[in-house]
Amino acid sequence: MKRFLVFIVLLVSSFYKGIACGYSPYGEDIRYCLLRPEYFKYSHYMAFYYNANLWGFDYDLNPNSYKTSVEANILDWYNFANRKVSIESIEDFNNNLTLTDINPKSNNDFIQYLYKNNKQDAIAYLKTAKNCEIINGFFEQDVWERNEAVNTNKRGDFLDKLVRITQQEHNPYFKRKYAFLATRLAYYAGKTDVIKTVFEDNFNGNKKDYLYYWSLFFYNFTKSGGESMLNTANLMADCPEKTYASYYYFHDGFKISEALKHARSKEEIANVYAYASVQKVDKNLDYLKEIYKNNPKSEILGFLLLREINKIEDWVYTPYYSNYLPSTQFDYWSEDNDKITTEILRDRSEKDRFYALEVLDFVVSIDLKAIQNPLVWEASQINLLFMTRKYDDCLQQIASFEKKFKNDKSLEEIEKIKAICITANQENGKAIIKPEIQNVILKYKKDVRFIFALGRELEFKGNITDGIALISLLESNFDNGYDISDVEWQGNRIQTSGNLEVFYTYFDYLDFVYSAKYLQIIVNKLKVGNLSQFEKAIYAKLLKDNDYLKDLLGTKYIRENQLSNALITFKSIDERYWEDNYNAWERGNYGDDYTFDQNPFYDFKHTENFIEHKERFLVTKLSITEHLIKYTNLANNPKIKNRDYYYFLLANCYYNMSDYGNSWMMRRYSSSTSYFDQNYENESYIDEIEYRNKLKAVAYYKLAFQNAKTAKFKALCLRMMDYAEENVYSDSKRVATQFPEYSGDLSGCENLADYFKSRR
Repeated sequence: MKRFLVFIVLLVSSFYKGIACGYSPYGEDIRYCLLRPEYFKYSHYMAFYYNANLWGFDYDLNPNSYKTSVEANILDWYNFANRKVSIESIEDFNNNLTLTDINPKSNNDFIQYLYKNNKQDAIAYLKTAKNCEIINGFFEQDVWERNEAVNTNKRGDFLDKLVRITQQEHNPYFKRKYAFLATRLAYYAGKTDVIKTVFEDNFNGNKKDYLYYWSLFFYNFTKSGGESMLNTANLMADCPEKTYASYYYFHDGFKISEALKHARSKEEIANVYAYASVQKVDKNLDYLKEIYKNNPKSEILGFLLLREINKIEDWVYTPYYSNYLPSTQFDYWSEDNDKITTEILRDRSEKDRFYALEVLDFVVSIDLKAIQNPLVWEASQINLLFMTRKYDDCLQQIASFEKKFKNDKSLEEIEKIKAICITANQENGKAIIKPEIQNVILKYKKDVRFIFALGRELEFKGNITDGIALISLLESNFDNGYDISDVEWQGNRIQTSGNLEVFYTYFDYLDFVYSAKYLQIIVNKLKVGNLSQFEKAIYAKLLKDNDYLKDLLGTKYIRENQLSNALITFKSIDERYWEDNYNAWERGNYGDDYTFDQNPFYDFKHTENFIEHKERFLVTKLSITEHLIKYTNLANNPKIKNRDYYYFLLANCYYNMSDYGNSWMMRRYSSSTSYFDQNYENESYIDEIEYRNKLKAVAYYKLAFQNAKTAKFKALCLRMMDYAEENVYSDSKRVATQFPEYSGDLSGCENLADYFKSRR
């Protein structure tokens, strides 16, 4: 069964890697956590860290990943040797040496100590223990079970011998050690009767040390129902080395009501609630209160509090900072809703801040002297104060924490929360990066979740410039490829929009969400000289991308029909930029796929040229904008004779600056001709409706029609209006209605040149 589970895990792991090319962020990719459990010495509970990608708990292929720093049996031998040998030498013997290494000439300090001090009982026991490893090794190496009978006999004979040794041993210390060996070997030999006898003869007293719990683990395979459930809960709470295994083998069918019926003490009641807690993905405050009431000294209580904090972080921070639903959902997070908007996500995040307040009230109420590990409780209180926006109290608590735990590793997490708290604790519209957190930002600039959260707080407070600067720093970590530790988020320019775009870079975010007005503020900031060393550090990416940001700004002005501002912006860009981008040289970011290979005023994709190029110029965003302004002025001037001509050229250009055109790059950095419904068009880019429906092109073709002097050119203008709307050369309803005699000629593109020349 164990091998089958390993296969399943490998298969699932391969599946997740297999779909990476069609990647869509979910689970741990999006989950927010500012108080990471690895900082709080709960490694033996690692399997139960709050994790969105796991089914109940972590089926890690290597349970050794969850070992405590020093196992109980190692410490036991360390004390037996009067602490005269190193823990490392005992671990070396336990993990690496074999039976033949137990001799007076051994180089191992632990074995040398035993021989020098004539510890014959210990030497005899260790030889027996290593013999057990050999016997188990014979069985495990014969994976095809071709010698099953032989192996079973060997194991049975050795088990009988081990039971006799246990019965004959008079030293209580070693008798219990032998009893554990016998219990374990009986389990692997399938001798449940021996397990029961040995355990009940040797471990039914009041001494509940690691040997008791290690043996109880095997004894529990002989039990069922509520008694087995209670044993499992006790193993989880009281035996770090069996925490993982107790859940792995016994969690199916666990019922808290049945286990509680067999609890014989307050400590066991607390253990039952603790075991049930590690299975809960929803709110668990009531169980935490029961554990505290029955056994405030429970070690697992502190871990379960931290796990609850990590849940709330997911429920509050994930939607607040990233605009994603929490990585795990329940209750009202799972309710059906066709439209998930920024507004809805923020509202739901606010609801979970109320639950954070409930947990905060509980944490504040406990007696720190009555619990284990006050550090995790005080750190949790800090995080909860921040989550509930009690910023002044949070900073006060942090000051106390820094004095009390000044050398603890968890201060790294507290420093980050402090920086975000200081930033959030500012008036809207007046937020800055305070001098006292600048070194913290530089210190932890590789922590992308922290930097992103800080950037978002500034953004929410109205300081978009510094906020985007921090968010841009995330991309310096893309050099080694994208992985789940990187940040992705969703957003839209409209808070009530359900069409949330996914972002991985600050540039795409600025492109989609913010108007030219806000981007202009950022560009202006980059013009300012005499930046401090800190500003140079956080603005490094934006300064490097300065011309690209100006390009984006000019593009936004085009979208917003602010042609004069677009021209000013494009003119401010170094000429080398246009040489490196939007051509086939591919020296910049925009290479062959962005090439202006046709003139949008005269040419169309997949259509033979039918308009003479009266003006020839190198096509760039700058030159197109210059000619848009020039031709607009000429077309709108009543004194100009060829107004219909210029309106026609303008219509051509606006058509080509659409999703079907040859110069879509004037208004987008990526584009497709896929159909999107009207809701999407309303909620997407500010000019999305016009971009998809070519409204300006239709309007300018209509003006060309109104100013045309000949019937054939009028018919062509009507034909182009239909073309702009339908994107195909086919029968034109407008032409058929007003100029039926030309309908046949204009049903294709063969006669376009003749009809254009007929303008005069």
